[in-house]
Amino acid sequence: MITDIIYRCPECGVMDWCRDGKCISCGAALELVSRNEVSINGEIMSIGDWYDRVQSFDIDMPESGPVLKSKKVRLSEEGTKGIYTGYAGIVSTHYVRKPIGDGRLELFGDRLEFIGDGTPDRTLVIGDMLAMTIESDTIQIVSRRYGPLFFDFLEESGKKWEDCLRRIIKDYYSEDIIEFCPRIRRQGWLERPRPAAGHEKLRAPVRTWRRAEHPLFFALAKRLMKIALGTAFKIKVEGVENIPKSGPVVMLPNHSSFLDSIILVPYSPRKIWFMGKNSEYKSEIHKFLMGIAGSFPVRRYTTDFQAVRNAVRVVQEGHMLGIFPEGERCWDNRLLPYKIGTIRLILALGHDVIPVGISGAYALMPRWTHDIKRVPITIRIGKPINLGHIPVPKQTMKDIRAASQSLKKAMNELIGEVS
Repeated sequence: MITDIIYRCPECGVMDWCRDGKCISCGAALELVSRNEVSINGEIMSIGDWYDRVQSFDIDMPESGPVLKSKKVRLSEEGTKGIYTGYAGIVSTHYVRKPIGDGRLELFGDRLEFIGDGTPDRTLVIGDMLAMTIESDTIQIVSRRYGPLFFDFLEESGKKWEDCLRRIIKDYYSEDIIEFCPRIRRQGWLERPRPAAGHEKLRAPVRTWRRAEHPLFFALAKRLMKIALGTAFKIKVEGVENIPKSGPVVMLPNHSSFLDSIILVPYSPRKIWFMGKNSEYKSEIHKFLMGIAGSFPVRRYTTDFQAVRNAVRVVQEGHMLGIFPEGERCWDNRLLPYKIGTIRLILALGHDVIPVGISGAYALMPRWTHDIKRVPITIRIGKPINLGHIPVPKQTMKDIRAASQSLKKAMNELIGEVS
């Protein structure tokens, strides 16, 4: 629902405001004009502009009592379920979520409390949190005391909780936070090179299991996917000639829809080895299909060194690595900040990168809905860019910002939008 992102009334600021298309407090009327525009009291603006209005309101901080109280929430912790192996020597631990129980959350200025229904309570101190992000309606928090925890909001949007948590964390540290996931990083981080030696060139141990692929099966699957997508949607592809025929390269598409990778794969002349979020590998059939497609898992809620090694291994084997540099789907059809870790990996590898702009996919299936709409989609593949080679210990935030700005400029030209 659109109120997953516009979770406050843009007119009066009340939370959980919309009932039967009107604000329960001030009566402001909401109408979804399109998947890109919303009308409130007859004023039509983009979803991004309304979201900025929502973000402009302060959070009420009571002297005593919580800032927010949740409805029903399911708490899970992280567990392991064997080893995942893929082609090109890819190997990683298979992580799963283990449900603990249901309850509700209360957010305070210095902590987050889980009150369980027959299960032990948990108190997460803000200063103890190492990372925080959201996946669908699940808030993912990594803390020193508990490790990774997953709070699945069963009866409301998790987006307002992510935004409020971000503000609480910023207020707690009284300074700017440059990134919340896979680590909470504060202003001033990595302003100077590290004194560590080595790592001049990233290398990963060569693995031999499952090195063989099924090229005929994959080629047939790509062909069938292309026919199906071409029948269902009007897809235009430009710049295919910019993809090198062989050799290591990194593809960097924008990410506005759950279907982005599915759209890209059949239209690429080369196999794209995508990082995929760990939760997609939930069953043996899912793992098999993801492996055939050339995908491998990443725990995006924390620093995943196994995923980094697998990414290095893919490029090392001469393949094309695919990474969504935003790290997650956008909410409002605007580019998100590029993940620091992704830019660091690109600089450490030193290979060419190919920006890919996908236009129209947001209206196809934006993050706030599960419904698919038939819309025209344009895929523009940019020319290879080389940002130079900077070993990990020598990198600084100045290098990371410069690389991010160069990539974003190229991306904006491809998607025809300004973020």
